[in-house]
Amino acid sequence: MPAVPLQVYKREEIGLKIQARSEQGTGPVRRLRHHAGMLPGILYGHTQAPVAFKIETRTLERALSKGGQNAIFLVSLEEEDRVERAVVREIQYHKVRGHILHVDLLRVDPAERLRVSVPLVTTGIPVGVRTGGGALQHPLSLVEMECVAAELPARVEIDITDLELGHSIHVRDLLEQENRIVTDPDITVVSVLTPRVVTVVAPTAEGEGEEAQAAVADGEGGDESSPN
Repeated sequence: MPAVPLQVYKREEIGLKIQARSEQGTGPVRRLRHHAGMLPGILYGHTQAPVAFKIETRTLERALSKGGQNAIFLVSLEEEDRVERAVVREIQYHKVRGHILHVDLLRVDPAERLRVSVPLVTTGIPVGVRTGGGALQHPLSLVEMECVAAELPARVEIDITDLELGHSIHVRDLLEQENRIVTDPDITVVSVLTPRVVTVVAPTAEGEGEEAQAAVADGEGGDESSPN
């Protein structure tokens, strides 16, 4: 098949100011969230001592809304005059209310190689859907990629406009343009399924159609014990 139009978007760098955190334990951390309007977190990695920090809830939410979960944070600790690069490792959410409870940040070195999950998104409406009545199936929404931290992708975008009825795109179709993808090459990324066709069989014997209609009119095929 022709090469799939593909675009890789690099992660943005977002500044993030944090403060050292002394609050530990359930009670102090709960008061930190509810009364101080701040969230607890941990910054770790690179054989350095982990740093327990706190950050204003609005600041973190604003950073995440700008794509922070797929960005590189330039983290500055108020008490220190230095900046560290980090990515979101994990965010814990309240199971019922859905608000953030805790965030883990992982230090990264721009030169180190990382394996990360990258969102895979599509653009365009396949010709097989527009003109062929097919159904679009998109089973793969993330791909694994290996690359240096300085070039971490935010997302991979493919154009599926030319995908025809009954055709599929597999991971192997992307590798020629983007060899940093390490997901199984045989996995299907997106397909245009052929619509089901319902076949109606016409009566084969002369008068069979009329007999069927008469049977319905006379109540045949219902309760055999019913009177004629």
